[in-house]
This record gives sequence, structure tokens and C-alpha cells, in this order.
Amino acid sequence: MNREYPKDVKLKDGSTVTLKPFERKDKEALFTFFQRLPEGDRLFLKDNVADPSVVERWATELNYERIYPLLAWKGNDIVADATLHKNLGGWMKHVGTIRIVVAKDFHRMGMGSLLANELFLHALKSGLEKVVAEVMDAQPGAKRVFEKLGFKLEATFRGHVRDQIGIRHDLLILTKDLEEFWANIQTHEYFSYPTREMEG
Repeated sequence: MNREYPKDVKLKDGSTVTLKPFERKDKEALFTFFQRLPEGDRLFLKDNVADPSVVERWATELNYERIYPLLAWKGNDIVADATLHKNLGGWMKHVGTIRIVVAKDFHRMGMGSLLANELFLHALKSGLEKVVAEVMDAQPGAKRVFEKLGFKLEATFRGHVRDQIGIRHDLLILTKDLEEFWANIQTHEYFSYPTREMEG
């Protein structure tokens, strides 16, 4: 596990959460986190997180080189889940995909931005040059969050995906080049919070 974790970070309201990568022992807490999400939010997740075998599979197949999962904890509860999905080979090995889910009580507190920036740093360390976010057309809030993080809409695939109850939606592909992020790090525009301390 990365030596920089666990890491305490402050949110906009001054409260503190702890970031650390997902471990096998966290599977029950992660399943509980997904169960507590509003049903409307769970509809648009790529996996059926209402099925405990899904989280069990994630724990069993845990491989940080392929999928880097970062959790935010408040006490003994998980309050956000962020993942960076990497391609281990092929013509898209320089591209990663990020997903961020934040508990309702922690929306609009800067959580999404903090987690995204952590994943951007990990992506750079992994040699990635570009990150992708995929959202459904029925998720305007998620789209706005990614746009605030510097993502640009690259493509729209009409009727390309179905939510958890089978309704078809357009899939929006947003991308961000990490060169700008790296430049901002070097000029200290990111990470103004103490290093030892999505917005949904």
C-alpha cells in the first residue's frame, strides 16, 4: 500500500475525513456505504452494488495496478468511493477512467474535487496522460462536477447505456489531459490543504 496513506484531509466546512485505498477487510463497510445511497443514485452506477457478490468480487480480485480504489472514511463509515481504472496494455494504456461516488450528506463539500485530485496524482505516477469520466445524460450534477475539474465533453453516444432498471440513456464521455494538472501542481494551484490531514 502507498506509504502516504492513511491521509487526513479537510473539507469545505472544516470537518476532516480520512483517505486510504480499499482493502479486502473493508468490503462490508463498502457494501453498507452503497446500501445507504439514495436509490436514485444507485440507478446510475455501472455495477449493481445492491448485490453483495459484486463488492465481494472487487475484494477478491483486488489489483491496484489495474484498478486503484480510494475510500474516504468518517470514523468507521465510508462516505465516498473513488476509483481509477487503468489499461495494462494496448493502444489506450496511457488513458485511465475515474469514477466517484459521494454520500448525500457530503455533497457540495469539495469531496469530489479532493478525491479526483488524489486520483490525478496517482494517474501521473502510473504514467497516464489522460483521464476519462463517463456519465449518463440523466446525471447533470455529475457532469457539472467533472466540468469544474477541467473535463471537456468529447463525445455523446445516443442510447448507449441502460441504468439498473433497464432504461436507456445517452452516455457522455468527458476527458481531461493531465499535462495541465501537472503544470498547476508545479505552481501550487492544487492541494492547498495540509498533506497529512466529488463533490456530488
